[in-house]
Amino acid sequence: MRTMRVFIIGAEMLACTVIGIAHTSEPTPLVIPTQPTPAPADAAKEQAEQAELAADIKELQELKAQNNEILKDQQVALDVLEQLEKDADQLRIYSKRG
Repeated sequence: MRTMRVFIIGAEMLACTVIGIAHTSEPTPLVIPTQPTPAPADAAKEQAEQAELAADIKELQELKAQNNEILKDQQVALDVLEQLEKDADQLRIYSKRG
């Protein structure tokens, strides 16, 4: 009974190994679809999309600049709080001595 179980497990492991090797040895081919050339009407539409994209990029850059300013302000506030915490710790130490 035990040898039968070992045989079945060994056969399953061999089958999984063979299947795994078969999948890795034959990669699926990459299919690149061909794109038709844009029509003249599409050119105007594409230019409008480009202009909209440029406006979106400009808006995102402005938001990024605003976020950077907020982060700088928060860093300054954090530095002040850390200094206050250090000063408070020193006051606690000095108050215990005296």
